[in-house]
Amino acid sequence: MITTNYLRNGLMLVLACSLGACLKSNPPVKSERYSLPEVQASASAVQDKSATRTLVLNKIQLADYLDSDRIVVQLDDITLHPARDHLWVDNLSQELSRGLRTRLSSRLADTAVVEPLPGAPLKTNSLQLTIDQFHGQMQGYAVLSGHWQLLSADRAPLQNQSFKFTTPLSESGYPALVRALGNNLDLLSEQIAAQIQHKQ
Repeated sequence: MITTNYLRNGLMLVLACSLGACLKSNPPVKSERYSLPEVQASASAVQDKSATRTLVLNKIQLADYLDSDRIVVQLDDITLHPARDHLWVDNLSQELSRGLRTRLSSRLADTAVVEPLPGAPLKTNSLQLTIDQFHGQMQGYAVLSGHWQLLSADRAPLQNQSFKFTTPLSESGYPALVRALGNNLDLLSEQIAAQIQHKQ
């Protein structure tokens, strides 16, 4: 079992190397880009899915410090550090939208989860999501927090829910951090899907 101290020390070492590279005038040798883990749906589940409902996932609202392609780590109680050489494949908003659509689709058997069509009138329920935290912590955890709201076709609120999820890192390093953040997104999608099913 990996101790919390080991995880914290390992993450601190990775960050120290990253911060050290930022102080050098030479450009980095290479940058690492990461994508959130994909959801593996069984072939039978894909074949059996016949969507009779549609849910529009509106553009995800991010806290300003997250609105980029840089992975963020919280160094202490007041310091947030965006990594220079450890990046998301796309802007984080796109990563989260793609990841959440896939996860919700796999959990809502009769629902197609889609992006909004610009200029098209809304004829179905929609999901509004605000992300306040989506980063690593030096104590060896990944954290996701924010608020989501389910809206009817006429924009009336049907459900409001705040959330906060934390997942311990299985080992030190950015790949483990990305996987832990992906697990937090799994937990969020389970919460949202359960509430939507309860409303139906």
